[in-house]
Amino acid sequence: MIRPAAELSGRAPEGFTRAEGKTLVRLQNAELTRGLVTATRVQAAGMVATVGLQTAAMLSREAAFQADGDPAVSNRLNFIVDQYATFVGNEVARFGR
Repeated sequence: MIRPAAELSGRAPEGFTRAEGKTLVRLQNAELTRGLVTATRVQAAGMVATVGLQTAAMLSREAAFQADGDPAVSNRLNFIVDQYATFVGNEVARFGR
């Protein structure tokens, strides 16, 4: 839990000055914040990937249905599905930056 520096009194490790204690709390809070941001990004990427996979599968099934066995139509529709899958993959990859 992120702690305000005011809560430090009596909590600094033995031998730490008040200033060192405040610095320690600030650094701990910064590390905790980085962890929360990273966890949020991972969860967001997972959500985008989940929805992307579901909708890509849905589009793929719909393309197969609409093509109705016609190879030329199937190729055109699969191109659209592939473009969508590429778009989703790029969106998921953005979370790693």
